[in-house]
Amino acid sequence: KHEKDFKALKEAHDKHLKSFEDIKQATAHHASLPQRIDYLESVLGASADKHWQEIQALKLAHAKHDAEHGTFSKDLEVLKAADQHHAAVAERLEYFEKLLGDSADKHQKEVLALKVAH
Repeated sequence: KHEKDFKALKEAHDKHLKSFEDIKQATAHHASLPQRIDYLESVLGASADKHWQEIQALKLAHAKHDAEHGTFSKDLEVLKAADQHHAAVAERLEYFEKLLGDSADKHQKEVLALKVAH
């Protein structure tokens, strides 16, 4: 009877040992929890670093755009002022041309009048 119990106990032990070996083999293909956490942290860290760099690049581009916009605004104001000055010069030139034209017409009439009188 003891031999039969011993044999049953040995078979149960061997079966458990086989199951344990199967479990060890199955888990050998999986990463351990610390390895999985390390992997997730590295992926998330790299992603966070990448996003941080992209945000900084966008901030830099935005600042550059603002600076260029300011420069273009100043250039536009200079052009507007030059256009106003140009209009003032054109008006003055027109005035002088009219004045000289009137004067030339008047002198021409006087010269003709003198020629007719002589």
